[in-house]
Amino acid sequence: MPGPTFLEGETVTLRPVEREDVPFVQRAINDPRIWRPAMDVNPTNGELAEEFFETVLTAEEDVHCLACVDGDPVGHVSLMESRYGPDETRRARSAELAYWVHPDHHSQGYGSDAALQMVRYAFEDRNMRRIHARAGSFNEASAALLESLGFEHEGTRREAAWYRGEYHDMELYGLLRDEWDGGR
Repeated sequence: MPGPTFLEGETVTLRPVEREDVPFVQRAINDPRIWRPAMDVNPTNGELAEEFFETVLTAEEDVHCLACVDGDPVGHVSLMESRYGPDETRRARSAELAYWVHPDHHSQGYGSDAALQMVRYAFEDRNMRRIHARAGSFNEASAALLESLGFEHEGTRREAAWYRGEYHDMELYGLLRDEWDGGR
């Protein structure tokens, strides 16, 4: 039985990740169409997937949700504050947005809707001042998604990503609350 809806978008609902979702998460993050662009090259067995659930997907400081269509998970979206020390996060009111959609569900607007709902939640409900995100220079779809939400390209970390046998730039994006148009 899936968990309750946390946020509702136009095409997806977002709900907390439950223990029974671990097999979906494990299958998805072992799919090369997800792990290669995410640059997470190690395979994830059941034990590692459980550990990931316990240590990352249920971290109190962060928000991790599955993007679902008709109750079935199609992807994941997160808002992470814990990458910074607690004092820095509180002072800066900043968080990182991250997302993936299973490739079987690409090009249907699910990632955009899930990311939009999380950005809205970050600004309106968590009182964030700034959201940032990263995308490898090879991941044009992710960059386009961020730009469609109003994120600005803030910089490039040159050759900071290793993808498919080559170094690539890591593109950095940011969105300030007073720049955000509310998703209109």
